[in-house]
Amino acid sequence: MNTSKQINIMVVLVFVAIIATAAYTLWDPHRADGAKDRQLEKMVDRGAFLFSQNCRTCHGDSGEGGGAANRLKLAPPLNRPDLQGIDSTTGAVDPVAKTEQYKKVFYAITCGRIGRAMPTWGQSQGGTLNDEQIKQLTLLITEGTGWEGAKDYAVNGVPIAHILGDASEGLTLSSSLDSFSTLVLLTDVGTVAKGDRLLIDSEMMTVKEVNKAVRSLSVERPYGTTKAAAHEKGAAVLKQPVAADPPAITGKDTALACGQTLPPAAASGAPAVATTALKITAVGIQFDTAELAAPAGQELTLTLDNQDGGIPHNINFFKGADATAESVAKTAIETGKIVQTLTFGPLDAGSYYFQCDVHPNMAGVLTVQ
Repeated sequence: MNTSKQINIMVVLVFVAIIATAAYTLWDPHRADGAKDRQLEKMVDRGAFLFSQNCRTCHGDSGEGGGAANRLKLAPPLNRPDLQGIDSTTGAVDPVAKTEQYKKVFYAITCGRIGRAMPTWGQSQGGTLNDEQIKQLTLLITEGTGWEGAKDYAVNGVPIAHILGDASEGLTLSSSLDSFSTLVLLTDVGTVAKGDRLLIDSEMMTVKEVNKAVRSLSVERPYGTTKAAAHEKGAAVLKQPVAADPPAITGKDTALACGQTLPPAAASGAPAVATTALKITAVGIQFDTAELAAPAGQELTLTLDNQDGGIPHNINFFKGADATAESVAKTAIETGKIVQTLTFGPLDAGSYYFQCDVHPNMAGVLTVQ
């Protein structure tokens, strides 16, 4: 090859290298931004899953707040624009405000609120969540894009594969399942454990035993109010989230979390509103008492202990002699076994009829005097 041809080839190669470098320079930021967006989306989704397991009992399935969701009355809504750094005047995101809200939310989840119902969740304070999990929950709240996912996890359950890794689909049945068999064959049992609650199509069931060698489960079915049904090979297997027991409101070793101090006592001349605690148990599809009593002018905190495993109950109080009157307070309908707390009042003196909305034969009267 003569020198002229060699020079021409070298010139062409140099131009190709320049063009390739320029193209990569233009493309790489978009690639990096896309990867960053996907990572953020994944972390928000993880936060939605954690929320469905740990937070919805107080704050509602989609962060709408305890009052709006008939949960813990004092639990604030978390799907608010201000927590996302959105300026109420312009409607635009203020990056500085968003950063500040991120810090506040992360701290609140880690440390809880001493003297309030919000417990500590950070492992450093004796809670159950590590910093990465708290970061995922914080991003759910400050990004505001994952609330539909949180509600979906709360209502429809969580794909097992979502818990185990990044697979886009959950585990599936490796063989068809009739409506009466208690042996379930899966493509892989993963970390399914005894006591887990599974959802296949519209039927829920409880895992009694796991055989990893043959990838099978022994189950008790159906669970709750669902009905046993036949399921085809390849049907998706979902895991229902169960709310974890909240950690202590104090920090590790009973010290006040994150150095917080107890709220000051009520100022002289402005005493705190007195509270009366009530408890009622649902067992055998009936309340353990048909009569409750409380003083007028006091806030009431009622504990509903649903001991009927697999059976949904609630309690609804009416301002009158029957369920045609105005409802003054009620709990959400939840499947047992579960303990719920309802704070309401103060109430005026009088009689308040109460019942379970699912089983109206479970009824009684609250007398306030």
